[in-house]
Amino acid sequence: MKLFTPLTAVFALLLLLPACAQEAAEEAASEMEMAGESMAMGSMAQEPDCFVRGDLEGRLSSLESASTSFGDVMVKVCYGAPLRRDPNNPEVTREIMGALVPYDAPWRMGANEATAIYLSAGASVGGVALDAGAYSIYATPTMGDWTVHINSVNERWGIPIGPDVTANDVGSFTVTPGMVDEAVDELRYTFVEAEGGADLVMEWEQTSISIPIRSG
Repeated sequence: MKLFTPLTAVFALLLLLPACAQEAAEEAASEMEMAGESMAMGSMAQEPDCFVRGDLEGRLSSLESASTSFGDVMVKVCYGAPLRRDPNNPEVTREIMGALVPYDAPWRMGANEATAIYLSAGASVGGVALDAGAYSIYATPTMGDWTVHINSVNERWGIPIGPDVTANDVGSFTVTPGMVDEAVDELRYTFVEAEGGADLVMEWEQTSISIPIRSG
């Protein structure tokens, strides 16, 4: 019969210490990694507020937004949503493209403040490479393809779009408008999942355009 002496206990403790220390270190590293992932997810989940100038009360076009995320990119769009119906006479349906929104002239792609896009990480919008940050977009509609412009200033009223605005453009691209089956009364933006990112789709009246947004 072997006796478990105090000296034996000391030797056993010395043998266990390195293993315990290694286990504790691995556990601490695992907890730090999980905390880092949690913080990253938290920052991704936090969306920026839409810029508002003045009071929202009494506006004829409501302030709306849409957002999505893919990879490490969170994208949010903020826009004023005008109606196809005449706000002063809801029984009257207005002609939009080529009339209320004239061809061959810059359009803010919404109402009130400039239509804004927020990126949490670098991404390409319409093929234009952008760093993380906030931008505004506007379009020049035509009877054929449209040109969409990306501007570095997002906190501004949407009109007028003159030289002082266009001087801050950082890129542009063309899109081919499509048609929707049923006329859309209130302008809307939605995100559609796509390979490598998402497509930002704008629909109003019977017109739609799709803007590809990709990570990287």
